[in-house]
Amino acid sequence: MRGASPSPIEARHRPSSSSSFKSQDLDLVLGSEETNKKRFSRDWDLKDDEKALHLPIQFRKLNCKISPLKVALVIIVLVAFVTFLHSPAVHITDRPSHINSWSPSFVNRWIKETNAIDSHYISTLEVNWDKLSDIIERLNDRNLYQGVGLLNFNDSEIDQWQQLIPDVEHVVLLLDHVSTNITWESLYPEWIDEEEEFEVPTCPSLPWLQVPGKPRMDLIAVKLPCNKNGKWSRDVARLHLQLATARLAASSKAYHPVRVLLVTDCFPIPNLFTCKDLVLHEENAWLYEPNLNALREKVQLPVGSCELTVPLRAKDNFFSERPLREAYATILHSAHVYVCGAIAAAQSIRMAGSTRDLVILVDDTISDYHRGGLEAAGWKIHTIQRIRNPKAERDAYNEWNYSKFRLWQLTDYDKIIFIDADLLILRNIDFLFEMPEISAIGNNATLFNSGVMVVEPSNCTFQLLMDHINEIVSYNGGDQGYLNEIFTWWHRIPKHMNFLKHFWEGDEEEKKEKKTSLFAADPPILYVLHYLGNKPWLCFRDYDCNWNVDILQEFASNIAHKRWWKVHDAMPENLQKFCLLRSKQKAQLEWDRRQAEKGNYTDGHWKVKIKDKRLKTCFEDFCYWESMLWHWGETNWTDNATATPSPPAITTARL
Repeated sequence: MRGASPSPIEARHRPSSSSSFKSQDLDLVLGSEETNKKRFSRDWDLKDDEKALHLPIQFRKLNCKISPLKVALVIIVLVAFVTFLHSPAVHITDRPSHINSWSPSFVNRWIKETNAIDSHYISTLEVNWDKLSDIIERLNDRNLYQGVGLLNFNDSEIDQWQQLIPDVEHVVLLLDHVSTNITWESLYPEWIDEEEEFEVPTCPSLPWLQVPGKPRMDLIAVKLPCNKNGKWSRDVARLHLQLATARLAASSKAYHPVRVLLVTDCFPIPNLFTCKDLVLHEENAWLYEPNLNALREKVQLPVGSCELTVPLRAKDNFFSERPLREAYATILHSAHVYVCGAIAAAQSIRMAGSTRDLVILVDDTISDYHRGGLEAAGWKIHTIQRIRNPKAERDAYNEWNYSKFRLWQLTDYDKIIFIDADLLILRNIDFLFEMPEISAIGNNATLFNSGVMVVEPSNCTFQLLMDHINEIVSYNGGDQGYLNEIFTWWHRIPKHMNFLKHFWEGDEEEKKEKKTSLFAADPPILYVLHYLGNKPWLCFRDYDCNWNVDILQEFASNIAHKRWWKVHDAMPENLQKFCLLRSKQKAQLEWDRRQAEKGNYTDGHWKVKIKDKRLKTCFEDFCYWESMLWHWGETNWTDNATATPSPPAITTARL
């Protein structure tokens, strides 16, 4: 029997160009400091080399009587020893288990001392060697192993590995630590210059493992730190170790499988080492046999969101080998008012030229009538059981929003582009199917926005999401905050591929004008326009009702609003009827409008519209009033505020 070895606060402002310039200056300063540190480190290493050789300084002043041959021999020995000390970060230890391990090698001691410099890399986990032995015993081809790579294990643990898998070469891998000035925030900045107006965004460089020529790597084992008292999922050292391991595994040029064993108390990066590739998981041991082709693509991605993974001007035409295994997906639960939005979203996808499947998840609260409209728009209906957010209040807006996790159960597809139901696709984004999970735009701080994201369905990923819903706290109480805690390693796509209809507090007039021009561009420049605030189908047709409420005016844009209605008008008439308003919604709009008039809110056209309430035309039982279609009903309206004619008996609907 073998013994054991010893929610972030969302920022409201994006950095201005001036602050970006200051950060560049700071990087230059830090870079200079880092250069000095490296220079000092080299000097220190040379001094240590002298000490290790016990050579007195006077040796440099040797009497010229010494034979030149002896001097040459001494120099050769010195160079060889220094080369040995500073050899690539790989050391092969071929001590079989039957040889006495009276003392660790000098290199092993040096590895241990070097790794101890940065405490973030140290794992205090006690390895269960009996459990690891059971796992190794299940590897039917272990007798054919040539090499086992060991990363971040100490000397006694390396000895245990040599006993566990004898008669193979054990390669002790040494990974230089990341510089202390590289933080999670520098790998995942809130904002980067996507348009490259001031700089070309780049990610900090990380040290990587030297790939040994021999032996062949059959198994790579790494011990990961996991500080559960801190933000373990956003730990730079933990990310670094996993990415380095993935790069080493992906470097294999042979056709034999490469297995990766991660020893950790916290789950590995789920979209780097995926559930599909998980062979065994017992206690704190996770054994993977990764798809090397997929892994090679992933390790070519930027380290974090500090660079774009998709060009700002991506190719609209994309060829896929498995289009039938790809689909757009959205979800409706407890919200039939979003049916109109989902129908318009489907219309926009088809208008943009995509022929991929459209899949919608709905629960029992969506009526047969509305399901019929969704099917007529092209959505394939999947009925789901809702998932309750255990940390939400009863009847709160976020009570059932963990139902989005059901997306990972759509295993008929390899890739899903999830879209919220309140957006329009203005240009084809099929090329995003080439991207891995999770690809999305940045949100606030180090987070991504889940309104448009690439998902790779997997039942075991779904189970991972479900396993932690009671312990993980969402920063915003919703699914987006939760997913950001699971998928901390994500990939930035340009904000044009999920452009938020939002004028940020603090935006200069120039930025507001630029956004307005993007909303209006024809042909479109934006790929996706995401309608935050009150939705177009719940507002006046030719007037964005976000203007009606003071705190919602940051979401108001008549031009963006008009673009949504252009898509609406392109829908068949049998689909347009699903965008009719109910009487209560109409009453609320009218109330907001009157309050806005009293508050003198304006968008430049308000005064004209509020005083021009004249009935225009009627047909059948509908009347067109201002820019809306009103249905005659029982409620009588009066307008004391303006003393102008009011539409008699408005109740149910408008187009």
